[in-house]
Amino acid sequence: MAGKLRKIHVIIIGAVACIAVGVGFYFLLIKGVREEIAQLENRYAEAKKVYDTLPQVQSRLMDAQTRYRMVVATYNQFMRTKMPPITFQDRAQGMIALWKEQAEVLGPMIRNWPSKTGVRLVSNVQVPAAPTDPNAINTEIIRIPLGTFQVRGSFEDILKHIRSWRNFGRLVQIDPPSLTGPSPGMTAQYGVTVYIFPYGQAGPTVTMAGSGGGAPGGGG
Repeated sequence: MAGKLRKIHVIIIGAVACIAVGVGFYFLLIKGVREEIAQLENRYAEAKKVYDTLPQVQSRLMDAQTRYRMVVATYNQFMRTKMPPITFQDRAQGMIALWKEQAEVLGPMIRNWPSKTGVRLVSNVQVPAAPTDPNAINTEIIRIPLGTFQVRGSFEDILKHIRSWRNFGRLVQIDPPSLTGPSPGMTAQYGVTVYIFPYGQAGPTVTMAGSGGGAPGGGG
């Protein structure tokens, strides 16, 4: 009958429907693969940009490492030539080393320096006593004020002497000098401060049995 679906019609309709579903699924699958390919291509492009800059990054890294090694070498040279071997990893031993530095080393160095640089020291320079409480010492930077220096000589010798402090065996700060009198008997007056940077990190604080006065200083 014309108005009824026959079995063959159902089969044909079902086959067409299956084909339509299959085609739709195929296009959905293709679309997903294409999107994944596009994402991978974008990731590849980004990775290639990074890869292309890798030689420049490696070059900058090598330059930075070279500069770092130079800075470390300069710092180590500075510490060897300007700093006494004082560490407060053991605070008590560090304090004793500081006593010896100020009384036995720094005092003679200061006293002899003017004559080594062509002028005569005419003032009494006294290195202050080191502290006796290891817990109260600034273990990062130690400041030792040496008071006012008075040296005498010619104008040229005094200028040479002032510049020579750059070669002194410790790190020093020189205040602006004042000059009096005619050359060659001119007198220069200025303040001097020594700075010490201890090595390493400070250890734990120590228990103090008592308190007392300062340790001996070194005179000039």
